[in-house]
Amino acid sequence: MTHVLFFAGFLLLPLLGLWTWRLEAVRRMDLAGRIAVAGAAGAVVAGVVMAVMSLVHVPWSRVTLLVILAVISLITWLPGSPVSRLPGRTLNVHLEDRATGQPGNRVTALILAFLALTCYGLITARESAGDLHFFWGPKGIHFHHAGGFDVPFLANKTNPNSDYPPLLPILYAWSMTVARQFSWFAAVLATALFLFGAAAILRACSRDDLGTLLFVAAMSWTVAIGYAAGGADPPLVFFEMLALAALTFIDDERSRDILTAVGLAGAAWTKIEGSTFVIAVVLALILMRRGVKRTLLLATPAFVLMIGWVAFLLYHRLIFGYGGAKMAIYPSSLAKTIELVAKAGLFELYGLPWLIPIVLLGIGMRRGNLRRALFPLLVSALTLCATVFFYIHIEDATWWIAASAPRVLLTPLTALIVASVAVLQSRADGVVPQGEEAEGSGREADRDPGGTVGQV
Repeated sequence: MTHVLFFAGFLLLPLLGLWTWRLEAVRRMDLAGRIAVAGAAGAVVAGVVMAVMSLVHVPWSRVTLLVILAVISLITWLPGSPVSRLPGRTLNVHLEDRATGQPGNRVTALILAFLALTCYGLITARESAGDLHFFWGPKGIHFHHAGGFDVPFLANKTNPNSDYPPLLPILYAWSMTVARQFSWFAAVLATALFLFGAAAILRACSRDDLGTLLFVAAMSWTVAIGYAAGGADPPLVFFEMLALAALTFIDDERSRDILTAVGLAGAAWTKIEGSTFVIAVVLALILMRRGVKRTLLLATPAFVLMIGWVAFLLYHRLIFGYGGAKMAIYPSSLAKTIELVAKAGLFELYGLPWLIPIVLLGIGMRRGNLRRALFPLLVSALTLCATVFFYIHIEDATWWIAASAPRVLLTPLTALIVASVAVLQSRADGVVPQGEEAEGSGREADRDPGGTVGQV
């Protein structure tokens, strides 16, 4: 029963994010996409609420958490809530126009087959992450028993990565509050929910079954090779997919901005690499000539959460790892680092998870359908460069790359797959090049300063 209740804690998260169903783009998604979006929003809401409770010394208990979270969920869902009054123009939403065609059922069956294979690997603990057992799980357990952030435990320097962002341990503590005990098997199996959710968001936003199949197949293999199950990388991919899919495929301004902000906030508070992703998204948006002010507003929730966490760490003198890392760069290790990262990126499959999206991008470029794909492609390049940049801060990063690169590379790989999905459907979704009047839109694309990033 402990396993069931612990897993149920994750299944309750979408109830805290039902307010997202008010958004125009979310209303037009299929049910799986809407549940996934609500789950992402619910996870961020639960994380922020529990963090604030800990800071004001309100212990986490089952009754207290359920009452507070239920009240917040109700307030955001009621008519006239702050969500319903958020500003933004309603633009065309191209979510119902992309038909999947007759092969859809067969492709869906293949998607489910890959997901079932992943579940088998998770249930049999073949893909369990060592990080789950060394610090993600223990953090969640200590947070639960302490009824909040366990500062003495974090201050113990034998606890690795004590200064990592807290969202995943908070979610584990939440599920442990529901179940009363920690379930290692349910923690590993929760990885399936994050991968299912990312796939559902991609499919709901792009309406592309084959693209979703490519993503699921790639993630099923790479997560297994990287032994990422139970760690922070699957939820990181989940939040990153929400931000990438919203910015790439959703044309409704308010929906796009809110979902992007949720995705960026969740990514930044899940893992330190999530902050790198946020910075890459901001830079990519600015380079794509989107307004700097509006771009920074999208990332404001993520910045606030990260600044708040760093302030907490500084106040309690808890920065031991990344915060105290040496700033020295070893240029002499660059060539070896690139070689080792490239080797890790092969994923023991001759690099097929990368090669297939690259081939699809090449096909799209020959058709001239690159503009919508430029944004995720740029994010992929930036995060890949950031990965190499961080590794050359270590004089000999051989062990670090072998241990972490297969998981860290999931971020640029996800962005690359999103770009490959976008490039092949740019002409099919009814969007026309900037400066040309979109059919039925009553406006010109280049007159919309907050328009779709990379709109074609």
